[in-house]
Amino acid sequence: MKKISAHFLVVSYIFLFANTLFSQGTAAREEVNLDEVYNQYGLTGEGVIYAMLDRGVDYRHPDFIDENGNTRIAYIFDMINNTGANAPNNPYGVGTIFAQEEINASLQTGGTPLSTDRGGHGTATTGIAAGNGTGTLDLAFQGVAPKATLIIVKLVQDAHPAFGNQPAQSSFYNPAYIPIALQFVSDKVAELNMPSVTLMNIGSVGGPTDGTSEICRTLEDFIAGGHTFVCGVGDDGGAANHASASIAEGETITLEVNKGQTGTLRFDLWYSEDDRFDVSVELPNGTVLGPYTSPQGPNVASDINLGSGVFYAHRGADVEFFGATSNTRELLIDFSGSNGLYKVNLKATSIGASGIFHATLNPSRHGSSSNYFSTYAVAGYNLNDFTTAPSVISPGDYVHNNSWTDINGVSRDITGEGESGEIWAGSSNGPTFDGRLGIDFVSPGEVLFGAYAPDSYYSNFDFNIVANSDRMYGIQNAVSAAAPLTTGVIALMLQLNPNLTPTEVKSILQSTARMDSFTGSVPNETFGYGKIDALAAITAVENSLGIAEIDIENNGPVFYPNPVSDKVQINSSKIPESIVIYNMQGQVIHQEYPKFAKNRIEMSNYPAGIYFTKVKIGEKSFTHKIIKKD
Repeated sequence: MKKISAHFLVVSYIFLFANTLFSQGTAAREEVNLDEVYNQYGLTGEGVIYAMLDRGVDYRHPDFIDENGNTRIAYIFDMINNTGANAPNNPYGVGTIFAQEEINASLQTGGTPLSTDRGGHGTATTGIAAGNGTGTLDLAFQGVAPKATLIIVKLVQDAHPAFGNQPAQSSFYNPAYIPIALQFVSDKVAELNMPSVTLMNIGSVGGPTDGTSEICRTLEDFIAGGHTFVCGVGDDGGAANHASASIAEGETITLEVNKGQTGTLRFDLWYSEDDRFDVSVELPNGTVLGPYTSPQGPNVASDINLGSGVFYAHRGADVEFFGATSNTRELLIDFSGSNGLYKVNLKATSIGASGIFHATLNPSRHGSSSNYFSTYAVAGYNLNDFTTAPSVISPGDYVHNNSWTDINGVSRDITGEGESGEIWAGSSNGPTFDGRLGIDFVSPGEVLFGAYAPDSYYSNFDFNIVANSDRMYGIQNAVSAAAPLTTGVIALMLQLNPNLTPTEVKSILQSTARMDSFTGSVPNETFGYGKIDALAAITAVENSLGIAEIDIENNGPVFYPNPVSDKVQINSSKIPESIVIYNMQGQVIHQEYPKFAKNRIEMSNYPAGIYFTKVKIGEKSFTHKIIKKD
């Protein structure tokens, strides 16, 4: 089994081969009751912004082009291409911004694309959330919110080797770019004046993991501004990549770190500023480095290149690398030398708090790494730091169907990662280091299908590309698939009620998640509040509409969504005697009477424009305006 390589701080996990037959396209949609949502509500995500912070998108894919040949993307912010960093339309000082007009012009003229996703991750995951499925005639691989407006931020890129006629690509990740990306999204959402949901589809184990890092606080500010935000829990579950214990004063313990993977292995340990640990490091050849005295205050930093491929940094609470506000200090060691058994010896010279520490290893993922703790390993506690911000919506990943048929008709199956209904083995688990649940619910991410660009690294492998897809779609799995499915569901919720707050969205998804024999009693640190149920969530949104905000009794029925593209829903405290719909010329185009008892009217066949409804309830008549969109 093989996975596409990635910078170890960035979530990117896609299996490249396995084997058995699977009916393509709709399994996950049926699993979360999306078909019922479409049948009952006719929602498409129209009028809602889906903002994606990922690895970019190949905007030339049909999934992101509307029926008129125009892009569905309002903006692309390519933060890795700095040629436009000083352009008049770019106040952010980094990257290059491409507006819709430029993207449309590029689609017309062809040639070198303005921005690319040569790996494929961003294109596939955006397709899951919001692709329109037009890469095939039967729309079999349509995303959750196929008419959402897209804002694309290319924030990171993964390393991969040369393939076909494409050169190799190096990795790029700069955490300082995240606040800039969030400011860009906030500015463009305000400009476009639509409800929005943002997905940051990156992140991995490491950091304070308690919601207090500088980036977590930035995320909280973004969400407090009214922006619903999603970040998956991470792909670091099912591995011995977390160690924890409580050390008594004067006691010495040894953390054994097995480095079996070439490259840099990061050891990241957090403990109270009120405690003091002296440290020594033993190399695989028996050489002992240290001991090194614990920093004697919150502003003291000890950064040392120890040689033999070991970088050592021990920092007080006010100078640790993540800018956390939780009064915790950090011991970070990068092992980039030879593989083998490293030992980190901790001596508690003073205990003013609990003596408890939490340590993580990165990279270390289920089934794909031989890096692990062999002493003091404790299951769980391996959440992506970003997802521990309290207001972030944090989905995990469970297995629905691990099988597919590839473009050559070969049956494929991912084995050893969990069976149908079970948690995916690599889905990160809570709790947070400060003891909170850390996971809201789980979505099915095994396996989903997303848009594939023909010259991407993903599409270089036929076993990734699915049958009957015209080579335009392939597999995407792990939390990287579960999170965009979740984000698409939220786009539908916001279409139904654009006034939902981020807190309300999170609460609805938690309260409507379902239990089964696999989840057990919820909430828990593996499944959160259960498995996402799109129909239950949308129904909860419907039930809340108008009741708290509108006096239906005195103001008449509520029509939603408004603007509408397909079916208009009706919420009324009493059954109307009649409903008549007029066009702008005063002509009656639809009427229902007597005792109108439906809860929706089909408007998909009416041309775009403004319509008026006259509703009679008892002795009262009410008039409302409806805007019909294409």
